[in-house]
Amino acid sequence: MMPPKPQSRAVRAEALVATMPNVPCDVADRLRQAALVKDLAPRGMPAALERFFSRLAAEGRAPEFAQAEDFAASTQSRTAFRTLLAALSRFAPDVPTAAAVPVKRDWDAWLNGRYNTRAPRPRRSRREALRPEEWPEAWRAALPCLARRARRDGRRYRPLGSKSRGSVVQAVGLLALARENAIAEGSEFGDGFTPELAEAFLGFLVERVNPRSGEPIRFGTIADYFERVMCLAARAELYAPDGEASFGEILAACRAEAAEETPMKRARMREFREKHGLDGVLLAAVAASEEARDLPGHSDRAARLRRKAVVFALLVNGVDRQGDLSEFRIGRDIVRRADGTWEPAFRQSKTARWKENGPLWGLTGLLIDAHVLEGRPAWCIETRIAELDGCNLLSLQAEGFDTYHASKLLREAFGISGHLIRTAVTDLLRRHRPDAAWAVQRLLGHSVEWMQENYRSEFAEVASVEKYHAALEMLVRGETSPASAPRRRKRG
Repeated sequence: MMPPKPQSRAVRAEALVATMPNVPCDVADRLRQAALVKDLAPRGMPAALERFFSRLAAEGRAPEFAQAEDFAASTQSRTAFRTLLAALSRFAPDVPTAAAVPVKRDWDAWLNGRYNTRAPRPRRSRREALRPEEWPEAWRAALPCLARRARRDGRRYRPLGSKSRGSVVQAVGLLALARENAIAEGSEFGDGFTPELAEAFLGFLVERVNPRSGEPIRFGTIADYFERVMCLAARAELYAPDGEASFGEILAACRAEAAEETPMKRARMREFREKHGLDGVLLAAVAASEEARDLPGHSDRAARLRRKAVVFALLVNGVDRQGDLSEFRIGRDIVRRADGTWEPAFRQSKTARWKENGPLWGLTGLLIDAHVLEGRPAWCIETRIAELDGCNLLSLQAEGFDTYHASKLLREAFGISGHLIRTAVTDLLRRHRPDAAWAVQRLLGHSVEWMQENYRSEFAEVASVEKYHAALEMLVRGETSPASAPRRRKRG
């Protein structure tokens, strides 16, 4: 008996199309054309497309409104899910796949739980500072005063934010360790902050090395530690006679020594200005959003690029601390107005002061829109804002990233931290408009009593110096909206 004659590619392509009655004609035609050239890989793409579009038809949903449950219901395995995403990316690029992200996350968690389960390695703590329960009783009892207003010797102290309180607790923990070490060597101390305790603390810090770099601790860091422990001592009246003078003298000496050390920060700032500048950060933000637009909406790389664009634009536009930026919540700390502008208004974690400087630039708003849409059409923006109400702006989930996530992204691209962006903007203002020091204060969120409209009109003039404003104008006029003009992805 003769073996059956092999079917031609054209016949096989038509047979594949016949198995997809619910797939839109244009999608089926793209698949047919691809099958005429070579065999489809992965092989299950026609069946995956049919299951997906059958599900949408049964639910009465257009492809543009596909939900996470549609992706989950039409794929029974991780392989089938990945096959569906590959098929949509190749043959139906106009179908938004951002809704598939939760399903992708669930399948990845299943895979990791099944194949990557390892017994957690015991973590060796590098903590040196003593915990509050190991401090002298008077020090431990003074901790609550950090979170309260206090008035001592005619000086007023405001409540510290949670991050500042943590810094003080860590510094006092090191002071307690230095005290304990000195007692073990034969010294005697009471509970007060004495001149002898100040000398013991200085000797302790001078002998320490940075656990990461292995280099001695810088004098600027030592001064910071002294400043923090003095914060607790002043509020709680823990100084012994002459104690405050001794701690203050050492603090001043360390600050003077720090001024003589290599000015690394200024060197990094100079290098940043020469190589990139603030306009370079804005250009990188737009470039990241553009690159993300050419990737599938569900991909991790696209999400990271969109997030990077938002971080870069916000750091230059709002000059906010990275800790505050990482905690922005949609509809709470940052709101999208009816005219499409985004406006942050929040209480700063470090100073506990309210900061509200008006709407963000149009460019920044467009980048945030693109980030929120995740590849969906622009007309979905109101729905997305409602869905994400209360979610973290950067992660688009209930939980955010760590405090230094913004700095990590900035360091990858420019080798500087978010704090140096604040320095770059304020240096620019101070050099060109020294009479507008109040504008710098307002921009940084410092305490200053000036009307909002006065600030905005003044800053519009100040911001026009150098290439800063020119770059912004070029980007706004020369770039198409990342949110409202999605391009068709190029396919080889």
